[in-house]
Amino acid sequence: MSNEFYIGWQSKAPDSFSRHVKKMAIVLMAIVIILAVLLSLSQKKFTTGNFEFGTLTTVQGFYFSKPVPALKVVNGKDIFGNLSYITIPLIGYGKFGAEGVMADIEKEKKESLDEKEMSLKGTLLYNDGKLLMQIDANDQPLIEFSHATSSNMLPVREELGIQKFRGEILDPKCYFGVMKPGQGKVHKDCAIRCISGGMPPMLRVSNAKGEENYYIIVGEDGERMNDQVKDYVAEPVELNARAVRYDDWIILYVNRTDGIKRIS
Repeated sequence: MSNEFYIGWQSKAPDSFSRHVKKMAIVLMAIVIILAVLLSLSQKKFTTGNFEFGTLTTVQGFYFSKPVPALKVVNGKDIFGNLSYITIPLIGYGKFGAEGVMADIEKEKKESLDEKEMSLKGTLLYNDGKLLMQIDANDQPLIEFSHATSSNMLPVREELGIQKFRGEILDPKCYFGVMKPGQGKVHKDCAIRCISGGMPPMLRVSNAKGEENYYIIVGEDGERMNDQVKDYVAEPVELNARAVRYDDWIILYVNRTDGIKRIS
């Protein structure tokens, strides 16, 4: 048994006491490092979404106001030499949808722009194979348009029947590029404000392989569902809906009264 005794005001601690303190310090340091590594590994990684803030891009395509404002854009040719297309949903500046911007442009031009070819200027945002464009009235987004309708360019529709979908309702602007994270509880308040402002609500569904699929939500007659879905944002939900494919997007036509329920 050691007879060494240490009093705090002494200028030097006994050797046995010093060795004990050093060992404890090394052990505690190792524990801190291990905890820091485990904590960092447990955090969700940022998405790869991009928002080209400050950069305006001109896109030429065919404009459609239903089921949500969007441009249908030529995206090269397929393996058979046929033209392929990509659909770019339009969103507004801030926490608003694009309907107001397009309505003001139509009022100024004194004619409908629906189903017409045009060039629009806006800010691109993209993630996980999906591309959207923000348009801002201050940027004078409409460059030119055709006065003739392009009904032959209508989206190709395919009825997929009544189905059940389980996932999370989110706002596309934040999720696809503006915010990180743009989903989950931490983003709930922001998503509610975006959807309340007119952003088209979307459902994110993960399959068994961990792959993400995205669906645009509208009412059973194609009307907006923003007010009905905002209370379900960032929670596990089940949607009972008629699914319709419009080119490269699937639209969910949801009953306003009982088409959405929380998953406990």
